[in-house]
Amino acid sequence: MEETVNDDSENRFSIDDLNIKVQQAQEILLDLERRKEEIERQKKQLEELRQKQRTFEEDHRTAVDLLTRGLVLLERQAGELKRQLEEIESIHSQFSDQLKAIESIQPASWDPMNLEDELNKALVTVEQAKTIYAQYRDKVGSVTERLAIEEEVEEEEEVPFRFWNKVMSGFAYSLPLILVLLAGMVIWVLKK
Repeated sequence: MEETVNDDSENRFSIDDLNIKVQQAQEILLDLERRKEEIERQKKQLEELRQKQRTFEEDHRTAVDLLTRGLVLLERQAGELKRQLEEIESIHSQFSDQLKAIESIQPASWDPMNLEDELNKALVTVEQAKTIYAQYRDKVGSVTERLAIEEEVEEEEEVPFRFWNKVMSGFAYSLPLILVLLAGMVIWVLKK
């Protein structure tokens, strides 16, 4: 009888030990699953960080390229504008000098005895002014054309929004489509 009690206690002990070991194994398994989830979460965060870093590097490179090209274009344009400004200032100075020379001609103060000489000098001055103007006419013309274009753009910007003008424009653009659809409907109705 003692042996059965011993066997039962050994069986109970071994079953209790086994239950404890199973429970410990389950706890270890749960801990491992938590760690796995944590590692997966960290892996996902690292992938997101890596993707953000790639995006940053690409966007950074693109922005640097765009801004560098933009600066080069602006520097070229600034140089061209500076050259044009210097040219315009030179033309302005020459025109001013010629205008002063022409305005300084005072026919009323001419000596009647030297009228022919005075008239010749005045004609030379006027011809010289006309020659200088003709020489720079294209440059002056391009400046006045640009100014006229800028004024037109400013005038267009000043025109207030007119709703019915927009409606009429939309109707005019849509009219051919409307006519084609109506013609199609008429043909379809007549065939029935």
